[in-house]
Amino acid sequence: EKLNRLYSSLSDELSDQLKAPVQYVPVSNYPAAVSAFRTGSLDLVWFGGLTGVQARLQTPGAQVLARRDIDAKFTSVFIANGASGLRPFSKGDQLTNLKGRRLSFGSESSTSGRLMPQYFMSQNGVETKDLAGGAPGFSGSHDATIAVVQSGAYEVGALNEQVWRSNVEDGRVDPNKVSVIWRTPAYV
Repeated sequence: EKLNRLYSSLSDELSDQLKAPVQYVPVSNYPAAVSAFRTGSLDLVWFGGLTGVQARLQTPGAQVLARRDIDAKFTSVFIANGASGLRPFSKGDQLTNLKGRRLSFGSESSTSGRLMPQYFMSQNGVETKDLAGGAPGFSGSHDATIAVVQSGAYEVGALNEQVWRSNVEDGRVDPNKVSVIWRTPAYV
């Protein structure tokens, strides 16, 4: 609902500026956006890092038109349920504390909710097979990752730091139940 309001306004502005009709079309998930762009159902899409690469590889002639200033120094956070016993740490090599834990990423196609957190885990000796059950879970979104960790369904989650901060500021995070245990280095 919020995105429909926001992006409908953006569509109106683009229509005025470009002197061509522009319509906002919501998609259900990252793979759907890549597919719709590849097939020509969508002409202009705001992708993340991973989906942007996927879209360009699948769509000859596709190119990046713009990037936000904040995208040059993105970060993800690892959060933990308080009952997990995990406490904040400052060095990536302490990610080994995640071995044997139930961990949820967001979407499999999310740069900040899966790809980069998994990369930093791997760089520090933690593979997804080292997690409880031999694999991570996937909540589907950054907000859902917070929810599954806060509820205790998962001990740990990884998500976009901006989404984390927004949820904290809006009072949707119970600091007695879930907190940040590690912040990734910045990445583009």
